[in-house]
Amino acid sequence: MAAFNFKPLPQMLTQKQVCESIGVGGTWLWRAENSGLYPKGIRYSKRCVRYRADLHEQFISGKSGEAANDE
Repeated sequence: MAAFNFKPLPQMLTQKQVCESIGVGGTWLWRAENSGLYPKGIRYSKRCVRYRADLHEQFISGKSGEAANDE
């Protein structure tokens, strides 16, 4: 039988969780995404966006940048 090597899925955060974590509002987060200051979220539908927890932690620790937006 073949063995499968599955990578675990990254934990995802809601906009509310991200904003509460860093003490900002949704407008700031939207502007930061568009300017490249904060890693872009993953859009699942028109109104559903989730943010990778690992990239959020990098942002908080000051290690974000262009590499944070790369996949």
